Amino acid sequence: MKREEREMQGRTAIVTGAAGGIGKGIAQVLLREGCNVAVLDWDEQEGERTAQALAASVNDAGRVLFVQTNMSVEADIVGAFEQTAKRWSRVDILVNNVGTHYYHPIEQIKAEDWDRVMATDLRGYFLTVRQAVPIMRRQGRGAIVNIASVHANQTAPHCSAYAAVKGAVAAMGRSMALELAPEGIRVNTVLPGYTRNANIERQLAGLTEEERAASEREMSRNIPLGRLAEAVEIGDAVAFLAGDKASFITGASLTVDGGESSHLQWQRQQDQ
Repeated sequence: MKREEREMQGRTAIVTGAAGGIGKGIAQVLLREGCNVAVLDWDEQEGERTAQALAASVNDAGRVLFVQTNMSVEADIVGAFEQTAKRWSRVDILVNNVGTHYYHPIEQIKAEDWDRVMATDLRGYFLTVRQAVPIMRRQGRGAIVNIASVHANQTAPHCSAYAAVKGAVAAMGRSMALELAPEGIRVNTVLPGYTRNANIERQLAGLTEEERAASEREMSRNIPLGRLAEAVEIGDAVAFLAGDKASFITGASLTVDGGESSHLQWQRQQDQ
């Protein structure tokens, strides 16, 4: 895409949990579309490495900023927004992506672990939005995209904490969208399905090509498109919702799961 055709040229995006996985894919796409990108993550080493790689991909270190941020600590979030605004004087897009994968039977979930999941995945989202709104209000516009999960709508055993927090993220986004619409601030939610990430790559490491293919087929057996999502595909969905082509979309939840949410109906068709 030619530089002059990028609708997001010169806009500033903050992406949380961006040192790897889906967050990194989102940052890659937004950078590709012309944004300046602030990479927020608690992992300093991976965050710095990601920021350097992103800057190298566009040959412009001035368009990428890494800020070490614990999303459960309000002071960290305030500091991250201050650093971003100091660098680029604006915040046009906020992508709340940081998430804690926590799967345990109900009796094995400790109260402090439940609280940790809620603090990072829900309270952190609320705190970042609260920081973004005054900036976006002064600008007269803004786009917020919260990353939830297909577990917000349908889930599995041992996922009560994860499903609860992802359902809450989607519900919170709808309410925020209604509240902020008069300010010109849009709020939408992306619900990813099974997406390739570092954990999956570690599972596949050391396998033969045949074993790797068999393992990926098993992972994808409930996905009608027959494969896992790539992180940049989630990024493409985020870029759409954050961009001008979605200017009349707010309060929406976009499922990006290769048809997995419709699997029961699809599987019945295959069995007939």
